[in-house]
Amino acid sequence: MPAVILHGGAGRARTPAGWEAIAEALSRIAADAWRLINEGVPAIDIAVEAAAQLEDDPLFNAGVGSKLQRDGGARLSAALMNGEDERFSGVVNIEGILNPIHLCAALQPARDRVLCGEGAREKARALGIQEGDPRTAEAIETWRSAAEGETGTIGAVGLDQQGHLAAATSTGGRGMEGVGRVSDSCTVAGNYATAAAGVSCTGIGEDIVDGALAVRLVTAVESGVPIRAAATQLTERMVAKSWRAGMIGMSASGEWAAVHTTEIMYWYAIDADGHHRFQHGAGE
Repeated sequence: MPAVILHGGAGRARTPAGWEAIAEALSRIAADAWRLINEGVPAIDIAVEAAAQLEDDPLFNAGVGSKLQRDGGARLSAALMNGEDERFSGVVNIEGILNPIHLCAALQPARDRVLCGEGAREKARALGIQEGDPRTAEAIETWRSAAEGETGTIGAVGLDQQGHLAAATSTGGRGMEGVGRVSDSCTVAGNYATAAAGVSCTGIGEDIVDGALAVRLVTAVESGVPIRAAATQLTERMVAKSWRAGMIGMSASGEWAAVHTTEIMYWYAIDADGHHRFQHGAGE
């Protein structure tokens, strides 16, 4: 039972107009991913395409519209994992490109599959990946006022017609952090997939790393726990530890989960039963 689930970040709730703008964007991109699934496109390509479209939308904290660090720079991180062969690729704090997920995809067959900083940028140039400044006027104004932006990290998990899973995650970071800080999005704590399940996380990166949330959820599914039950159990642990984060996950059976301990998490799923989306706060 193929399916796709996306997230657009977790944190504080926005205005009703903001909710609807995010819902529309997630709905549009999920529908395009669903079309690709029905055309027989592999899960890893679906995850990359969905993540790239989310990176291109300034509503989200990834690619264009990324939050800025304390010095005003935009340093992007992303990860991609192919559940079929359990192969991970990632980029850490890269500057000067618009779609770090495309570099993650290009690194999948490479020996050196996790690159950072200038080395990642040089690799992107060598591969001809589009360069550009991801900072928007709104992000720059937010930085100038030292305000916390409302954009959110993005992620996608896809299950294709062959039963293969892939997970992709991309972020501009927390915003106003010191130069050199590394987010969870480019680690297996924030993005992980095997033949059994795929997970993408969002929220406070340090909490996600402390909890090894993506790996922990996939491991529970591999041990035989249904993904929704495993996600509920992990949410209880997150609450007990005061970890502020959210996760989307999908198992090889097509069952999916979307949980969070923040005020809200923006997510959208499409499966054989139709379309599903976040609610405005409680009741998700």
